[in-house]
Amino acid sequence: MLAGCGAVSRFFYAPALTALEASGLLRVEALADPSPASLAVLAASFPRARQTARLEDNALSGRLVIVASPPKFHAAAALHALANGAAVLCEKPMANSVAEAETMAAAARESGALLAVGLYKRFFPACEALKGLIEQQPLGPLRFFTIAEGGKFGWQAASDSFFRKSVTPGGVLLDIGVHVLDLLLWWLGEPDSLLYRDDAMGGQEANCHLDLRYADGVYGEVRLSRDWPTRNEYHFFFERGVVRYKVNEANHLEIHADGMPILSGTLHGMSPEPGRLQLGAPLRTNPQSFIEQLRNVAAAVHGRAPLRVPGEEGVRSLRLIERCYAERAGLLDMPWLTPAETAAAEKTASSNP
Repeated sequence: MLAGCGAVSRFFYAPALTALEASGLLRVEALADPSPASLAVLAASFPRARQTARLEDNALSGRLVIVASPPKFHAAAALHALANGAAVLCEKPMANSVAEAETMAAAARESGALLAVGLYKRFFPACEALKGLIEQQPLGPLRFFTIAEGGKFGWQAASDSFFRKSVTPGGVLLDIGVHVLDLLLWWLGEPDSLLYRDDAMGGQEANCHLDLRYADGVYGEVRLSRDWPTRNEYHFFFERGVVRYKVNEANHLEIHADGMPILSGTLHGMSPEPGRLQLGAPLRTNPQSFIEQLRNVAAAVHGRAPLRVPGEEGVRSLRLIERCYAERAGLLDMPWLTPAETAAAEKTASSNP
């Protein structure tokens, strides 16, 4: 069943689940949302699904519950589903805090139930290829990376929950930053040290900058924004080459190796044959990667494959985000402000830690 029928369900889960229903892999039995209007939109895609205002109004044992409500409600919904015999796929961020997320992960371990987290960018072929380049080092060791992601907020949210700190305690770092930091943890592990600044001033940050250093000497910087255009690119500088990944281009990479011209193209599978390699089909696109995540969860529920993104992985990115907020080094440099505005901003930031 699908718990939460807002924007993420309309734009992501509805098309993916429709495709999986057509293949016979999954069937949407119920929809739950307190908004009749939101229910009606999703019911158009799943007319046979039962419609309820609350998750608690449904029999859950033996079902898969997808928790796609606002983050404030993730922990309560997931804990209820796990306690009633359901497997759970929880959208990112997994919860509003590390404490909530750890409670969810512990409940899954104690019950033996499956708890997955919707960090679907791990299923991007480009992100899988980058992990291989970092670990196997065909271009030599990674030395440095830069990440710039974001732009003017345009998500068609059903409410203002994204911008109310009482509902969502963080801004851009707790939004697109969840995917960014999850990928970095997956690729590189925990950083040794970090330096974090943002423009929150007691509210939610719209822009932030993060410097990261790792035990093996790798250094990187991350810039995220909700209100300024960015390059929306990741650059990885290896000893013998540079790799560029464009945000959300799931099966595309650009590689500049040993002074050669840049190689840019779609990633394909390879079909080995005697004496040669034959180019296979293009690898997964962004929507296909989202579907692949659901395929993996379904296979794990039935014991046919290991779960690729279990609850403990969702806890890791939240823990790093809370570390950033706790160790905030001050106000982000904002050169567009006048000296008087900068002084006022610094005063507001110091009085609202």
